[in-house]
Amino acid sequence: MSKRNIMGAFQTFGGAMAVPIAFLPFTGLLLAITGLLTMPDVMGGLAHPDSNFYKVMTIIKSGGWTIFRNFPLLFCMALPVGLARTGQARAALVAFFAYMAYNYFTNSMLTFWGPEFGVDFSKAVGGSSGLALVGGIKTLDTSIVFSLIIGGVVTWVHNRFFEKKLPDYLGIFQGMSLVFIISFFVMLPMAYLTCLLWPKVQLGINAMQSMYVEADALGMWMLAFVERMLVPTGLHRFVYFPFFFGPAVVDGGLYTHWIENVSTYAASTVPLVEQFPAAGYSLYGNISVFCSLGAGLAIYATAKKSQKRKIAALVIPAIITAMAVGITEPIEFTYLFVAPVLYLVNALIGATLCVVLYLCGVVGFMGGGLNDIILFNWVFYAKNHAHLIWIHLGLGLGFAALNFFVFRYMILRFNFLTPGRGEDENEEVRLYTKQDYRNKQSGAPVAGQEPDRLKAAAILQCVGGYTNVDTIGNCQTRLRLVVKDPALVADDKAMKQAGALGVMRAGKNLQVVVGLSAPMVREYFEQEFNKGPGSASAELAAAPAV
Repeated sequence: MSKRNIMGAFQTFGGAMAVPIAFLPFTGLLLAITGLLTMPDVMGGLAHPDSNFYKVMTIIKSGGWTIFRNFPLLFCMALPVGLARTGQARAALVAFFAYMAYNYFTNSMLTFWGPEFGVDFSKAVGGSSGLALVGGIKTLDTSIVFSLIIGGVVTWVHNRFFEKKLPDYLGIFQGMSLVFIISFFVMLPMAYLTCLLWPKVQLGINAMQSMYVEADALGMWMLAFVERMLVPTGLHRFVYFPFFFGPAVVDGGLYTHWIENVSTYAASTVPLVEQFPAAGYSLYGNISVFCSLGAGLAIYATAKKSQKRKIAALVIPAIITAMAVGITEPIEFTYLFVAPVLYLVNALIGATLCVVLYLCGVVGFMGGGLNDIILFNWVFYAKNHAHLIWIHLGLGLGFAALNFFVFRYMILRFNFLTPGRGEDENEEVRLYTKQDYRNKQSGAPVAGQEPDRLKAAAILQCVGGYTNVDTIGNCQTRLRLVVKDPALVADDKAMKQAGALGVMRAGKNLQVVVGLSAPMVREYFEQEFNKGPGSASAELAAAPAV
């Protein structure tokens, strides 16, 4: 397999890993709000444990923990949803039952032979026991590691045997039943290997956690820098997932730990950085908020005077999106392909911002935009740690100014042709197209069709039509495609006319940036694809929809 195909496989796998993240914005906000509404310091007598208000909010909050308490199950089911070629729902259902069977097998093996495996199975779950409850089953705490492995194994079995034709007298066992039968028996050796090997792996994880904590600021700088540099490739999830949802720094992941304990940390007058220094590893969302502000304003400031109105229409929505929800791709793709060195500079300055914040005592969960920063951090800082809000704002805006001046200097010094600096005064410079490419070609609007549908149809035409598309997927802001012949794909200018905000090319792998409407564009794209002659029998490997 070539390096490009390997990268495409990793991108697809990484996208599948991100499927459960689609649930986090709602559940995270729900937990933050209900956490505030049950704090006596905020709500006074309403938050008294005997009040009906407190009881109702606690009930709602308990439901909000559904996602966070079941990450392994979600990740196991997410891989088939993202990677199964056909029957994704059936593959996910088999993955769920196979994963549950695997945990029951593990439970029984440890009940009988725990000491032989070096496991004291009589201990309570949690803490240093190395045990956890998964779907109500007491088992080894493998975090999301084995859930991903099992999800991948079931997906492979599904893709290999789901459509296999059995003799008529065995027909009742074909399809989904055959996939489950095979997966069921595969789970037995996997459970045995888990009991045999995982206790030793846990020792390594404990050592790794100590290493990351001891790495302190340097480790935090490296995480923020590498994560930012890998964003355009789609491989950044492999960097932050072990920290956010895995055991790299703290059991259960930083995300769950912070949300679960932030009210306790905030109630203490001990500096937050002393209570939970590992939270310094989840500060990289500040790059989206503050560095995007500086970079966007620099692009506006260096544009020609005659183009500033157009550039403002391009940059302001991109800055707002980046700062509010942490989606930086629209503004990053604006300068990434014009001058990649600017992307490197942004990552260097951003990683340094994260470390400076940590050294000044600002810690917390800040993986997204201002919504994360405010709801998961600032509102809890307010009583005992309010000074951190002003330190945070001051440093953030200071680094935004630094990014602005560095970007402005480099754009002017090296004459980088960022939007609004070209020779053609009539050049299209906006990020968002007002008129779809297909409408331009026909010269008239098409009645009764949504803009996203038109965009999808135009992009399909630009990538060579349905006969040139092999696989289709999406993440939060990008349409992810694998094409058969890259030579048939139109240039970036045509793609932008079709509604794309940017295009990332790696051989047959394309990432078409379309903004936050990516899930809808993907749906319409598949509908347009299926209109092609003979497409009903074509095998479309549907990649993750996040």
